[in-house]
Amino acid sequence: MPSASQNYPSQQVGLPDDVTDPLLWRLGFDVARAHQLDASGRCGNLGCPDEPGPCPALRQAERAMRLSRQDAGKSSTVSPADGSSSDGVRMPRRVPGSGLRAA
Repeated sequence: MPSASQNYPSQQVGLPDDVTDPLLWRLGFDVARAHQLDASGRCGNLGCPDEPGPCPALRQAERAMRLSRQDAGKSSTVSPADGSSSDGVRMPRRVPGSGLRAA
C-alpha cells in the first residue's frame, strides 16, 4: 500500500528557505498543482468545469503560498467586513463548489 505522502506533490519538493508556515505553503502548493491550466487556458481540474484560468482556487492557492513566506504577511491584510485586501485581491463571497460562504 502506498504511503499517504505520495498523494501530495508538496511532500516531494523542498520548502523554500523563507517559509514561516510550512502547512499553509504545502496546502497552497497542492491546490495549485491540482488547478493547473490546460492547453486552452482553462482550469484542468474537474471541480472547475470550463472555468477560465486562473480559477479562484488557483488564485487563492498562490496567495496562500505568498502569505506563508517571511515578509508576505506585512504586504497584505484582509478585511473581514467586505472581503477586500490591501494588495487588491478580493476574497470570494462564496467558496466555489460548496454551499459555504466566505466570512
